[in-house]
Amino acid sequence: MTLTVTAALASTTPTIQSAEGGLITPHLPATMMPEKSAITLQNTPPSKRIAITFDDLPFVNEELSLNETQNKTQALLKALKKHHVKAIGFVNEDKLYIKREIDARIGLLEAWLDAGIELGNHNFGHLGFQNTPLATYEEAVLKGETVTRWLLQTRGQVPRYYRHPYTQTGPTPEDKAAFEAFLTQHGYTVAPVTVEHDDFIFASVYRDAQRHGDYARAKRVQAAYLTNLERALDTFEIMSQELFNRQIAQVLLLHANCLNADSLNALFIRMKQRGYRFIPLDEALSDNAYTLTDGYIGKFGPSWLRRWADGLGKTLSIRGQPDPEAWIMKSYKALQNQ
Repeated sequence: MTLTVTAALASTTPTIQSAEGGLITPHLPATMMPEKSAITLQNTPPSKRIAITFDDLPFVNEELSLNETQNKTQALLKALKKHHVKAIGFVNEDKLYIKREIDARIGLLEAWLDAGIELGNHNFGHLGFQNTPLATYEEAVLKGETVTRWLLQTRGQVPRYYRHPYTQTGPTPEDKAAFEAFLTQHGYTVAPVTVEHDDFIFASVYRDAQRHGDYARAKRVQAAYLTNLERALDTFEIMSQELFNRQIAQVLLLHANCLNADSLNALFIRMKQRGYRFIPLDEALSDNAYTLTDGYIGKFGPSWLRRWADGLGKTLSIRGQPDPEAWIMKSYKALQNQ
C-alpha cells in the first residue's frame, strides 16, 4: 500500500491517505510533528491501469485502397510505439481474402506482430452469437484461426484470447457455458471489455465526412470523439468505484479504423493525463476483479462492470457508457438507413 503523509500549514496532525482512499491518523513521534510546515512521505502513487485492445483486424472495411489501409495501419502502430503500448488485436480472417491482395493483407497482420502486438481470434465472418447456432459459432472460431495461428507459431506463440463480436457472449446460459468450455478446450481465454465508447459510431460519421471532402466536419467529429472518451472513462471509473471501492485494471475496446489511426496519439495523451498507465491484457486480467462471474445473458454486449454487477445482484448508479452527442447519433442513423 502506498501511503501519503501530509500536514496542513495550520495543523500539527498529519493524515495518511491509503491507495484505497481511506484516511488514517498516525501516531508519530513529537519530533516528526511540524508546526506551520508541510511534509510528504510518499512513493509515487499507483496510476490507473488500462489494457488497449483492437477489434476487426487487419482493418475495418471502410472502402480504403490497400495502400491506404497499409498507411493507416502504420499510423496505428506508430502511436502504439510512441506511447509504449503493448496492445492486442483481434482478427477477422475473412478480411484477408480479397482477390490479388491476400499476401499483402496477411502482411498487415505481420506488421502488428513485428511491432510486438499480440493477435487474438475474433472469428471468421464477425458472427454475433445471439442469432448463430452454437455449432456454427464454434466453427467460425476454428476457421478464424488458420492464418493467425500459423503466423504466431512462426514466432513461438499461440493464440490465447478470444473476443466475441458485438461482445455477445451467448443467447442462453447453456450456450454460453458450452461455448466457454469449447474455448478452454482449444486454449482460449475470453477477452473481456470494461471500457467501450462507441468508437464505431464516430468512425462511421468521420469516414463519411472524409469521403465527401468535408474535413472541417471530420475534425468536429474527431473532437467529439475525444470528448466522449473522457465521458466514458468518467462513467466506468464510477462503476468501478461503486462495485469494488477502487479502480480496477480496465480493458478498452477500440477498432482498427481511420478514426483511431488519426486520433490514437491524442487519445493516449488524454488517458495519460487522467493518470492511466498502459498494460498488456494478461496483466489486466490478473486483477482479481476478473475472477468474478459474468452474470449477463442477453442480446447486447455491455461492459463487464455491468455484467459483474448483475452477477452480484448489485445495482449501480450508472449502467453503461454515455451515448454520443445527438448530432453524431443522428448522422450515424442516417448513414445506416442509406
